[in-house]
Amino acid sequence: MLPSLGLLHLTFVFGLCAGLTYLLALALAGPRLLRSRELGIVVVLTIWYIAGIPFALWRGGSLYTLLHVWLKTLFVFFLLTQTLVTLHRVRRLLWAIILSELVITSISIVQPSKVIWVGERMLGVNQGILGWNFLGIAAAVTIPFIAAIFLARQSLLQKSLLIAAFGCMMWMLMLTASRGGILSVLFSVTLTWLLILRRSSYGRILGTGIVLGLILVISLAPAVFWQRLSTVWDDPEMSANRVEASAEESKQDHLFALTQSVQYTLDNPIFGLGLGNFDVASGMELGRWMGTHNTFTQVSSEAGLPALLLFISLPITALLRLKRIKHAFSGESAELFLMINATMASLLAFAFGACFAHLAYEYYFFYPLAIAVALQHIGKRISASPLTHTGN
Repeated sequence: MLPSLGLLHLTFVFGLCAGLTYLLALALAGPRLLRSRELGIVVVLTIWYIAGIPFALWRGGSLYTLLHVWLKTLFVFFLLTQTLVTLHRVRRLLWAIILSELVITSISIVQPSKVIWVGERMLGVNQGILGWNFLGIAAAVTIPFIAAIFLARQSLLQKSLLIAAFGCMMWMLMLTASRGGILSVLFSVTLTWLLILRRSSYGRILGTGIVLGLILVISLAPAVFWQRLSTVWDDPEMSANRVEASAEESKQDHLFALTQSVQYTLDNPIFGLGLGNFDVASGMELGRWMGTHNTFTQVSSEAGLPALLLFISLPITALLRLKRIKHAFSGESAELFLMINATMASLLAFAFGACFAHLAYEYYFFYPLAIAVALQHIGKRISASPLTHTGN
């Protein structure tokens, strides 16, 4: 959006300040290190990633992915697990995410320049996790939290912002014409209804509004959306125009990448090809540089089956522990109960969306995972000190 700001490296500056502030607090005997099973698994996963570098197809590329992609995600995840110690802080983080999504999607929609378009599909002003095919997964992960915050006592302005964020994300999703994105959102909305909305009359009204909103934006979706979506169920030979033919070719490429990633996993089951090396291997062998388009086979093909088991154990561990907390504190804190259900829905929504994109080393999954860890800490604190106010 503002390329000149990139010269200031503000992301690095703020991240460095956050890390140094936390280390200073530890040095001054302030907060204690908060341990969790999920954090332990992530640390072991990191060690496995490092151990696989000497065996990588391209060691330099694997090291680059480790240092410039994964360690940033690890850093953010670690800081979140240590600082999200109250529901108030969890809410503030979620509002930062939701408002960021509102800003990015609304500016993308009103942006007159065709620079942010690829053919008839919108790319978006953001080059990272809030644009192109990734937007649908980001929306799917966020929707349960939007519903949970909406059901809590919010002002008219806050509710209006939540509605605007949902509406802008859905309309931009139609403009990106992402098939995996809309499937992820539909799955997320279903989970949100089952885990959050159907439990109260107010929630059922909100759920009806969400469904009506989806029907509205889908009915107004541009032709490119319907043309691409039709390739999900149409016979390949029925692709009559350029858009449908391109979408069908994209689908076949994704299936090919999935098959190839499984084959690379079988060929290199221990350490894989090396972090970020799938596209290198496919480019060298087949002359086609592509990602796996599947997070789970990305991990298995690039880091081996042990890494895949560790990665899969993260959402399973978080879901099981959240379920125990929910049963233990059901009825004691309505907001905690809502947040637990929203986090469970968000984790499951990511697991579904991860089947359509390669996001193993990115932030998407590790924000709801960090919130899951935070809710565990909050639940333990409530159990130890029943008089603690959960909203502080």
